[in-house]
Amino acid sequence: MPEATPAEIGRRLYHVQREKRVERAIKLIQQGLGPEWKSYTGDKIVLLGHLLQCTWNTIDQEIWEKIPFAHAKKSDVDKILSFGAGVRPGKNPTQEEVGEIRKILLGIS
Repeated sequence: MPEATPAEIGRRLYHVQREKRVERAIKLIQQGLGPEWKSYTGDKIVLLGHLLQCTWNTIDQEIWEKIPFAHAKKSDVDKILSFGAGVRPGKNPTQEEVGEIRKILLGIS
């Protein structure tokens, strides 16, 4: 097996870190929504994760860590999911849509 280059290792670590941060955010959203969380299908939760990963790339990590995800309302999650039409792995939201999701996340208080 060939050695991985430092650039490849860096990319892999970046993706792992992004996935962990988004998983944590989703768990906090789930806890905050309580029983309302059950209204989301598995597909919607996967889509939410994908949209959050795309947005994670645009937010400074110190700021991301301070977002109170547990205070997100169902309406916030619904707004985020509204930008998911046609989005799937390999097909990301537009930069404008990511910007709107970013505004929603930064507006959670």
